[in-house]
Amino acid sequence: MRFLCLHGIGTSSQILKMQTAAIRYELADQHTYQFVQGVVPWPMASGLKLLSDPSAEHWAYYDIGEGVASSLATALEQLKAYLAAEGPFDGVLGFSQGAGLAAMFLVQRYYEDPLATPPFKLAIFFSPVSVYDPVAYQKSGEVKILDGPVDQKYVIRIPTAIIYGEEDSRRHECEGLVSSCDPTKLSVLVQKGGHEIAGIGLRSELAGTVNTIRRVIYLAQLSPRTH
Repeated sequence: MRFLCLHGIGTSSQILKMQTAAIRYELADQHTYQFVQGVVPWPMASGLKLLSDPSAEHWAYYDIGEGVASSLATALEQLKAYLAAEGPFDGVLGFSQGAGLAAMFLVQRYYEDPLATPPFKLAIFFSPVSVYDPVAYQKSGEVKILDGPVDQKYVIRIPTAIIYGEEDSRRHECEGLVSSCDPTKLSVLVQKGGHEIAGIGLRSELAGTVNTIRRVIYLAQLSPRTH
């Protein structure tokens, strides 16, 4: 399978490559990964001393300050254009803000046309945060965190893995996305640790993470690419 990979805020594509190296190794060579870097300069995220340096360039996909609405709209359009130019991709893999962006894109696409073929067969979300409700913004200009079904409908309806730490300070945001997904196609893993990916600093959770991803890949292979 071919995966689009989106990094966290204040990191980079190269950092996500390092963060996911052990997972990609365990998943073996039948998959390919395309890492896409954000375009908004951002200070280095905390907890990256082993992977980067504050003097290096770090990025975000959208601003989370006062201009979040317009910045987010731009990021969603940029992702749409990238998929049109470089796709198709079988799956999307995202961490933190990258996972949030991918989730919002899926929600937006489903809201615009519930019968359209989804842009991905499956999604793998590590610690998804800053997942704003694009439907609320389109309807009323309201900027709010997505925290459940939209219009009483599950808005992410493809096989999805959501993996986050029990000590993640933004765990409630991850749980909000969980409640927005079709439970019949969802695999959730709450692991030890915080806002991180199993591998470099969380070796004990690697096997569980890989098994969760494999289940979702298997489900996607069985499922037609439709809502």
